[in-house]
Amino acid sequence: STLFPYTTLFRSSAQQKSKDAKLEALLDRAFDKEQARVFKGRDKNRDGKMTFADFESLYGEGGVKRWVAVFQKHCGADDVLDVKEFTAVRRDIHLGGGEGGRKPSLQSRLRTSKLGKIFRAYDKSGDGKVTKAEWDRKFEGGPNAARTAQFKGGDKNSDGSLDVIEFLETFLAPPRGEGGGTRPEKR
Repeated sequence: STLFPYTTLFRSSAQQKSKDAKLEALLDRAFDKEQARVFKGRDKNRDGKMTFADFESLYGEGGVKRWVAVFQKHCGADDVLDVKEFTAVRRDIHLGGGEGGRKPSLQSRLRTSKLGKIFRAYDKSGDGKVTKAEWDRKFEGGPNAARTAQFKGGDKNSDGSLDVIEFLETFLAPPRGEGGGTRPEKR
């Protein structure tokens, strides 16, 4: 039938949109975890609050002037940011395009994100997949049963490799004891 190629194209497009949505959700989760880490490092007195002075120390005097409105938009009546508000500020600055800029593409986010860089470090061949051999090379002491189980658990389609989505899901899994397996160790 003449509709067949279009049906296939539509299905393919729908599948791609689904993959893109999943990748975006994983990158969002990774971004939020990274922002919580940054916040914790900047919260010197450990009170769970970031003052404007703390925020300024993150961006510098010149850079912070550009983001005053974003800080004020999220800080609320108390004029400080908690971790959730801080993440919203950083999301506006880095992912929302800020000051009328364009939102970064999914590919740009993957290329510049911490986990995207880690994925590329594992994917030595550059084929967009991490093979078991590439996975094993990244661990001190080589493969062991826990690392092999982690790889196999992440390989959802059982093709012997982790695509970027499988890799990010594996990497973002809760550490052992919190409902997940072991986490990969960086070299």
